[in-house]
Amino acid sequence: MAPRARTSLRRLVAATCLAVVALAVPTPAHAGPARTTPQRTPDAEHAVDTARAAYDAANERVAALSGQTARLQSNAATAEAEAERLRAEVATDDGGFLGAVDSFLGSDGSPLDRAAEAADNAELARRLAAMAQDALTAAIAATEQARLVWEKAERDQARIEAEWSATEAADAAIRRSRFLPSYDVTDPAQDRRNQRALRGWHDYLRELARHAVVPPPLADLVDPARVAAPLEPLRDARNDLAPGLAALDPAGRPAVTVLSAEAVRAVSDAFRRVGLPDVPGAIAPATYACGGLVANAWGTSPTTADLPADAAGQWDALRTVRPSSVQTGDVVILGSRADGLAETGVYVGDNQVILADPTTGVAAVRPLTRSLLGVRRVGLGPARHAAPPAGGVCAPEDTTVESSGAGPLRLPLAAGSYQLTAGFGVEGERWSTGEHTGLDFAAPTGTPVVAAGSGTVTVEHPDWAGNLVRVDHGGGVETWYAHLSRVDVVPGQQVDTGDPIGLVGSLGNTSGPHLHLEVRLDGLAYDPAQVLDLPELPRPTYPNGEMPDTALCPATPDGAQLLRCDAAVAYRLLGAAYADAFGLELCITDSYRSKSGQDQVFREKPRLAALPGTSVHGLGLAVDLCGGIEQFDSAEHTWLVDHGPALGWQHPDWAAAGGSRPEPWHFEYTGEAS
Repeated sequence: MAPRARTSLRRLVAATCLAVVALAVPTPAHAGPARTTPQRTPDAEHAVDTARAAYDAANERVAALSGQTARLQSNAATAEAEAERLRAEVATDDGGFLGAVDSFLGSDGSPLDRAAEAADNAELARRLAAMAQDALTAAIAATEQARLVWEKAERDQARIEAEWSATEAADAAIRRSRFLPSYDVTDPAQDRRNQRALRGWHDYLRELARHAVVPPPLADLVDPARVAAPLEPLRDARNDLAPGLAALDPAGRPAVTVLSAEAVRAVSDAFRRVGLPDVPGAIAPATYACGGLVANAWGTSPTTADLPADAAGQWDALRTVRPSSVQTGDVVILGSRADGLAETGVYVGDNQVILADPTTGVAAVRPLTRSLLGVRRVGLGPARHAAPPAGGVCAPEDTTVESSGAGPLRLPLAAGSYQLTAGFGVEGERWSTGEHTGLDFAAPTGTPVVAAGSGTVTVEHPDWAGNLVRVDHGGGVETWYAHLSRVDVVPGQQVDTGDPIGLVGSLGNTSGPHLHLEVRLDGLAYDPAQVLDLPELPRPTYPNGEMPDTALCPATPDGAQLLRCDAAVAYRLLGAAYADAFGLELCITDSYRSKSGQDQVFREKPRLAALPGTSVHGLGLAVDLCGGIEQFDSAEHTWLVDHGPALGWQHPDWAAAGGSRPEPWHFEYTGEAS
């Protein structure tokens, strides 16, 4: 080979080698974050991003080297084939002789030179291909290392995020369980017991956080066979599976019992009620002790909001747990077969339970004595038990908390004489507004229709109704009765509740005989099913402070005050009677309170306001009044105490002058007219 050609080839080889080496050298991969605190989640995210970028770059190098190696191997194969052909050519006798002569005469480009040059090229091509293959092998190894670094960074991030989430959950539960500013316990021994139990609860919550455990939803723990790793099914004192709970078994440490998120919330809420000088809402102290405290604690979670609020109901509805297997959050029922039901409370561990005093209603941490009658666990589905023992301070007949009553208006047809058809708000072309503005009671023509309440009659004959009777009940409340086949009242007539109005018919825009009933406030139609007591359409219940707009109606014409619709109608009727007596409108300062509204009031008035999520205001069944009613000895207050019950509005005992928390301005709707 000519010297210049050989030098150029060597330079090409050197340059190619440098390129291969440059591709083969990996960018240093991030080694991943050191173990850090949960608050440094952004550092973990950065480490994952860096490691992923290094892995992607390594993959790109492997792809580039793979292509280059394939080309160099192909070039080497071509060079070897050419060298072999030229070797064969000069190996013949003629070729060898002619080549020697040409070499002797000094000819350039003889077959012998070409054969030698081809052999050199083939050797260099083989070396270059081998270097590329070595570089590719190293790059593949570097890529695998980058992948391992990336996966470790992701595991570290997941661990840090789990620790962060667990710490947040524990901190939230700790804040929720702290004693409120109104905590008032004068007995030093009781105060120490309360404080010690609260510290134990906080220690448990922090232990969950240390193990990066966020309490799972109750639904995930009901079936022990489906408990997800790293948690394991918990076994009780008899080694039986304990539904509703889980266990964590960290290496080298004692196993930790894991409660559900709902149980953590319930225990925290129970601690929050400890040592308060009053009970929430209108709950009487004895009722609070006999199931109300347990329902108050467990009822703050939407999944367990329907927990019975009385001792007998909790005895009957909840799953039995052996006393030896009681766990934190379980419902403890005290009493005996001989004496009957006593208090119910929330077990908080270490053989202690939070109970309310039946006389004062004050909740406190008490030792779990031998008067234990039974243990129940919430959220595990219905269970059947023997009837609770009769008698005792929590006898079933003494635990009624609230009755829905008959509502402010009665049914316009006799029970069993109708079938409900088109409901309120149903859309369709049959109605001129596009939506049904009332409730239809399908019944045979001639079925008697009566007034839903007392008031003044108006009779009209619009095309859509045929015969329409309107009764003005006062306070902006009207009821309309449409499609009547016969009208039995005259304009201006005064009717009482249950007086005949007319007969069911099919006049006007109908598809058959029925009564179209509307309930109107200030001229606007509202769902009659939210006002009447309809056995076919029981009024739905909602979590405290979370009532939808469809369940609320304006208690005042300006819409500034809202109540549950039946309470709003009863309040307006009460307001009309009050105006007749005093010539003034009822003065109202507060009505329905959302959960956020209750939080705000509690922050502003912790000693007056009920615990958020427990206020009767959150059910749309309470008002705070003014205009003289806020004074016990006023004529306005006395009139309302005397006349309110006729329309279902009561001044609760706890709010009376001699009650546990005197509030002359506070009245509640029970729905029971007296």
